[in-house]
Formats: sequence, structure tokens, C-alpha cells
Amino acid sequence: MSPQELQDLAAAEAPTTAADDSTEHPTELQEGSFDWWSAPAAVREKQEQRREQEPTTADASADAPAAADIYRAVHESPEFREIRARYRSFVFPATAAFLLWYLLYVVLAVSAPQLMARPIAGPFNTAWLLGLLQFASTFLLTWLYARHARAHRDRAALGLRWETQDRLR
Repeated sequence: MSPQELQDLAAAEAPTTAADDSTEHPTELQEGSFDWWSAPAAVREKQEQRREQEPTTADASADAPAAADIYRAVHESPEFREIRARYRSFVFPATAAFLLWYLLYVVLAVSAPQLMARPIAGPFNTAWLLGLLQFASTFLLTWLYARHARAHRDRAALGLRWETQDRLR
């Protein structure tokens, strides 16, 4: 590297001065978090001043009910119970059916190798057919679940979510 390039590099890495405090410091992250330990003293003081000027959450939500109370009330509501009952009425039987179907495949593979080796078309045998049907049943079950959720739960869950958000405001 040339001496000029070294000087330019050193200037780029030099610490900021008080005149540069008007720009954002790299320790102030985009999400609003602040790296306290690597920030210069002037930036830390500026951050403390910002915190003192902001209202605290205790002052802003003194009249609002606690979020835990709202969520507890929603959890105990008949609407929420209905959504959970509809969810369980589909998921538990579907899971049991799929597990039985999978275990049937495994049991047949172990206990009936002659049946699984029976040719259907050329090298395509019963084991291949049942194995591919496992994949097909997975996709079918996924489609049925999405359809059931759209038809029986999504609208009610969205309404409950909006009601909860309104209570939290």
C-alpha cells in the first residue's frame, strides 16, 4: 500500500469528534437497540437524554388492563374454545389415521415380504405403490388441513385476534 492509501485508511478508521454527533453513530442500530459499551461518551449521553424524554410504558398503560388478563379472558372465552374444538376435531383423527396408515406400511414391509414383493407392473411392486401412496397421502392431508382451517377456523381466529388487539390498545 502506498503512504496515501494508509493515511486514507487511518482517517476512515479515526474516531468521530463532537462535530460528527449530528449524524447517526454506527452503535445505534436500525431496530432501535443501542450498543452501550462500544459507543463514545457523547453518544451515550445523547441516548440517555432520549430515554429521559420518552414516556415510560407504566405511565402510558396505567389505565389499560394488563395483557395477561386480556389473554386469559380470551383463552376462557366461548369463541376461543370453539376454535380449539374445531381444530382438535380435525387434527386428532387425521393424525391417528395417518399414523395407522404409516404403521400399516411398516408392519407389512416387515411381516409380509412376499406381499410387498408382488409385482404390479414390471419392476413396480406393491412396496413401491404403498411407499408412493405415503407421499400422496401426506400431500392430501396437508390440502385437507388447509381447506378445513380456511373453512372452519381462520375467520373466527382473525376476529378474535382483532378483538384482542383492540382490548390491548
